[in-house]
Amino acid sequence: MGDNVFMSYHIIIVFTLLLGPVLRGQDQAPSTGSPRSCDGMEKFLREAKIVTEKRIPIGVTHSKRATLDDGRMQHAAAVQTIHENKPWIETERGRELGYKDWWEFNVAAYELAKMLELDMVPPYVERELPGARASLSWWVNDAMMELERGQKKLQPPDRDNWDKEVQVIGVFYQLTANPSRHLTDFLIDKDWRLWMLDFTRSFQPTKDILNKKALVRCDRKLLANMRKLDRPALQARLGRYLNGKEIDALLARRDKIVKFFTDETANQGEAAVLFDLPRVGPGCGVGL
Repeated sequence: MGDNVFMSYHIIIVFTLLLGPVLRGQDQAPSTGSPRSCDGMEKFLREAKIVTEKRIPIGVTHSKRATLDDGRMQHAAAVQTIHENKPWIETERGRELGYKDWWEFNVAAYELAKMLELDMVPPYVERELPGARASLSWWVNDAMMELERGQKKLQPPDRDNWDKEVQVIGVFYQLTANPSRHLTDFLIDKDWRLWMLDFTRSFQPTKDILNKKALVRCDRKLLANMRKLDRPALQARLGRYLNGKEIDALLARRDKIVKFFTDETANQGEAAVLFDLPRVGPGCGVGL
């Protein structure tokens, strides 16, 4: 089942890597004394001085890679200022109304991941830059892309855990209505953990699941945390980045995802549908 589930993501990832922002950090200078907590990384991204910037050469959101320095350490960040609205665009799925490509959705996805205690999205923060506001994300050092893994024919050392991470990604992408094309990326860190990046096209105002086939299995705690989401909490945490219609759509998709796994558990048994993934529970960005 894991091979079949990942095949669709592999196609998405390869397409993304050719057209989307390249966000990797193997050539990044060492980060001596790197803050280990989410709060520490967020504070660094918000306050450290930007000492260098260069445009990431491919991609459609004109992302930049910046080197930040707070006087104690240096670390890189990916900077996105994209903020586009269009009445509609034509896609392979047909005409999409209310097109939005926003840096704000990066921060919303990170905050949502924290609410769900999902440690698979690196820290994203909002920051004022000269002439624009932007999202800054923590650069994942010593990481490779799925394209590279395929080219090198590398296999994850723990395939069962890998499949679980892929399945959790599928759940999160459907919850955030992430179309998984062009502006979405995955990185594999040195410990073979998957990280989700780039959510600027997420939070589409649809109440439907974009791809029900992406829902295969789910982590128990993630499912429990999704059940706890409510409008007041989402408004408090995400209201700066999502409007009321987008929050309502998020909750509608949550309801459908929860119902899907509830029904599957009743039909197949809990052991066939639910699992425990160590990366659900500790927080967000832990270990970077």
